[in-house]
Amino acid sequence: MSIEEALLPDSDEKLSAERAYELYWAELLGDDPRFHCVGTGCHAPLTCACLKKPEQTLLIRPYFRSFRLEDHAATCEVINAPGASKRPKTPDIFEAERPANHFTPTTPPVGARLRAKSQQRGDATPPAHAHAPPQGRTASHYYRLSSLVQKFLEHRRDNDLAEAEVTIGGETTTYAALFRNVYRQKVADYLQTRAVWWGTASLRATKDGGYYLRFSRPFRHGDELLKPTMTLTSKDIDAYPVRKLLRARLDKLIAEHDGYCVVFAWAKPWMPKDADKPFVRFYLDNLDHIDVRSPEILEELKNTSRIATADH
Repeated sequence: MSIEEALLPDSDEKLSAERAYELYWAELLGDDPRFHCVGTGCHAPLTCACLKKPEQTLLIRPYFRSFRLEDHAATCEVINAPGASKRPKTPDIFEAERPANHFTPTTPPVGARLRAKSQQRGDATPPAHAHAPPQGRTASHYYRLSSLVQKFLEHRRDNDLAEAEVTIGGETTTYAALFRNVYRQKVADYLQTRAVWWGTASLRATKDGGYYLRFSRPFRHGDELLKPTMTLTSKDIDAYPVRKLLRARLDKLIAEHDGYCVVFAWAKPWMPKDADKPFVRFYLDNLDHIDVRSPEILEELKNTSRIATADH
């Protein structure tokens, strides 16, 4: 059974699995973090599945689960009354910037302390088999575009992209309208359009420790076809709290797929006004606004844009 929220030991902060995932990759939770149930009178130990996996798919994503169901208290509504109080259907929320203290944990790193407390309580070792990943969804706050892409894939699977809503900066739109494939779109029509632009791309490391991305499919500009590009500088990456996760994903794509990838960027296309030769670039406000994935997700991306087979 999947569980949506958990507590850190000695803390009143409720964490979503997504926040736990980010804190782990920001190296703020120690090597082997454990969590507690948020149920009434319940202190059942929980673990966060897929916490250490740098890549995510529909089947590989973070969620909390119990070591044993019998660890939960009789008063625990999380286990004993699932679905009793379903949340109303509301838009997801994507925040353009994180709060200043977002990566300030409410407790110190917990690796060794958690292991000691676990031994004192005699917590059971997790079973060898994995519980099934969660099937349901609830509206959430997100800061990384990767989290929004996960929801996009889920809504694509559920065939409700046109109905599912997301709020950004106080404005609400649908996932179908927010996600746009770059392929053969007339770039002059979208220079003021911030959207989640996506498509296949090539990725390579730069000499200074950054990365360079070039989309495989072009925008249209008159009679010309312009493939947009993007640069992630080493300076920006080093200042990014989740840099360990970002580099792990990008380096794996270069090593295993020769840099062939699918990139999502929440940005506006940009063109210079007086250049001798026109080109298109994406500039990111911060590195939370990009998600680069392996080509395996192309199957999940079929039919999610008006140009269904553009990237095949």
